[in-house]
Amino acid sequence: MRRREFLKLLLGAPLMAGGLPVTAWAVPGVPERLLVHLMCVGGADFRFLFAPHPSDTAYAARFWEARSALYNYNRVNYADYAQAFADNYLAVTDGSPFGFGIHKAAPWLKAQFDAGNVAIVSNVLASELRRHDQAQLVMASGDLAASQYDYDRDGWGGRLMETMPEANVVAVTDTVSIFCNGTNPAHRHARLVHMRDSRNFALSTGSAGIWQERMARSLKSYYAAKQIQSATMPTAWPYHKILQNEMVLRRFGDGVRAVTDAYPLPDAVTALTANAKPLAKQWANIYDGYSAADLLKPRAVSMEYGGWDTHRAQRIFLETSFDALFGSDGGFAAFSSAVAPDALANTTFVVTTEFGRQLHANGDAGTDHGTGNYQILIGPAVAGGIYGEMFPRREINNSTGPAPYDTHGSDIKGLTSFERVCAAACDWVRPGSGVAVFPRTAYNDLGQFPEGPPLEPGVDLSRLFT
Repeated sequence: MRRREFLKLLLGAPLMAGGLPVTAWAVPGVPERLLVHLMCVGGADFRFLFAPHPSDTAYAARFWEARSALYNYNRVNYADYAQAFADNYLAVTDGSPFGFGIHKAAPWLKAQFDAGNVAIVSNVLASELRRHDQAQLVMASGDLAASQYDYDRDGWGGRLMETMPEANVVAVTDTVSIFCNGTNPAHRHARLVHMRDSRNFALSTGSAGIWQERMARSLKSYYAAKQIQSATMPTAWPYHKILQNEMVLRRFGDGVRAVTDAYPLPDAVTALTANAKPLAKQWANIYDGYSAADLLKPRAVSMEYGGWDTHRAQRIFLETSFDALFGSDGGFAAFSSAVAPDALANTTFVVTTEFGRQLHANGDAGTDHGTGNYQILIGPAVAGGIYGEMFPRREINNSTGPAPYDTHGSDIKGLTSFERVCAAACDWVRPGSGVAVFPRTAYNDLGQFPEGPPLEPGVDLSRLFT
């Protein structure tokens, strides 16, 4: 958040004793549309999350031949794909000619898909390179043509914030992603609030122990005395800015603390920590961000979930990870049960990863780096369904050469650039912002602008949101 915005908010408004503007909040909720970007770092194999229905006998046969090792692992031995599907997947009858399955570790996602709140975009290309660092840079920057090692650059979350007069991206992660960066090289984080621990967000009160408490009290008194002194000092006094920043940070932090004190975390959210669920603190940070929305002015949130580089024994990790995200007591279920319906109605989750995995299992019951994948959008505002061919026939039948499922090293062919999907999400947050955030989407794939990002034939992303 810009310094002058801090000053306007915290120095120019009437303050309560706790430092919070008297009009700052009434009930938890997001007053304006909010995009939450969940990055699954490592290249998630979403072809394991979504699987073909056994009734598609031709495709299922090739799928099972190539991927049976992923399921027949750790003393499990399925006789055929029909048995494996029945044991691992919840059947969905809508979305493809034969239906498909959503993994049983993700029942919340299945229920939301059935309710029309989940869009699955197939054959999405995030990077043509199978290298983590470059592919993650591409996804965070929102630029399929991003130069390698160019880490001092803007991200698509930061660019989205710059299309609105008062808007911030809130990073609830330990480290800040390039996704949050703005276009000003001198101040990439002008529109960023880094809230890695919302319940310990303000300047320290020394609650960790008696000596820390004494130090915090002494520092508070010291700066208060210096504030009085600064009133008599000339404008050029070099410590004015330091003292002003300390006052702004203290009041801003006290304001957030007043909100978090007024709104304890719901049991469903605290249970995530008690059950050692990944991302538990990130979910708590987002909930508090809802409560303190008037202070934080969030229009985008940055989340990250690592560890998806499943080169071996991937079934164990993926089932645990799907449950952590989409299980009946996972993060999405707990969070959505804790916040008000109007807040959820104003929130869309965009679940991405830097690249997909290969169609064939490798020799260690895992999968190696690929390119194409699925992208998942979740929320009441989403026009749910399948966008693109979920299990393309070319993967089992290629008249011009070997089919991908017959060729080791093959993967899902990327037909739709993630830029187009994310641009549609930006347009939902603020109509017309998609082209500003993703300039290449202004180009078409025919005619005079052949450099435009690809889009699978027949896919209409303009209807991605209701």
